Amino acid sequence: MKKVGKQSIIFDNPPTILETASIVGPKEADGPLAKYFDKVLEDEFWGEKTWEKAESKIVKETTNAVISKAGLSGDQIDYCFSGDLLNQSISSSFGLRDSNIPLFGIFGACSTFVEGLSLGAVFSEASGASNILCCASSHFCSAEKQFRFPLELGNQRPPSAQWTVTGARSSNFV
Repeated sequence: MKKVGKQSIIFDNPPTILETASIVGPKEADGPLAKYFDKVLEDEFWGEKTWEKAESKIVKETTNAVISKAGLSGDQIDYCFSGDLLNQSISSSFGLRDSNIPLFGIFGACSTFVEGLSLGAVFSEASGASNILCCASSHFCSAEKQFRFPLELGNQRPPSAQWTVTGARSSNFV
């Protein structure tokens, strides 16, 4: 690995994405990318009692899906870089706690997934790790509660309001 300039790296062994998986909410499936999602939820709770628990389940199931699609078992994953929009990456922490995969919790808001890929690539190159897993998630309802207007209050959203995705994306790479 060689640093070039202030912010670029040339890898001796460039990372390769082996497999990806994604699970999204019902609104995301209304868009033009619907055919690319592995699973679309029928409702925002996905059988859970809270939005936060639903997001943790999305993280867990997305990472399980990418591991399965890659033909690996969880114990073959060396490290996971994962983050979400909730305090202390709580959805990632709870979603991955039973996986026994070493977890690096990260927070970059909208850049979390790319941050995970970047950190994972550098870490893989430096440590010789064989399989790195990256995951990022968000849930519209829990993000609204934390950052904007709690949905329970029944606030009216202006047409120009932002909309946080409900979903998670995971990738496995070497």
